[in-house]
Amino acid sequence: MAGKRQPAASRWSNTPEYVELKNDMLDDLDTRGLVGRQYTDKVQEYMNLWCWLKMLNEDVVTRGVYVEYSNGATQKGTTDNKSLTIATRVSAQMLNIWTALGFREQATSSRPQTGGEDDEL
Repeated sequence: MAGKRQPAASRWSNTPEYVELKNDMLDDLDTRGLVGRQYTDKVQEYMNLWCWLKMLNEDVVTRGVYVEYSNGATQKGTTDNKSLTIATRVSAQMLNIWTALGFREQATSSRPQTGGEDDEL
């Protein structure tokens, strides 16, 4: 249909950044032999959350940390942008999925170790 707006999540899921991240995650799981539906579904859940986090961040950039409200002629003011609170929850859930898929452990084990015998000043 002409003139119909594309949902924001769909807009984010069509970006090169989205495609690259999803492919990287799936490739990493494949390399580790984790190819079952239970893994690919979690990657898709992570990517959905990634899109939502992008949308929430856009809202904060657009409307700010505080937003104005009006509950009639006499009740006006500002309140916290709820997108901040929701973004924190979404980010926490993303980290849970990231950890469950083994990416956090993998990142921790691949960090260079410091303080060994070969280190010189």
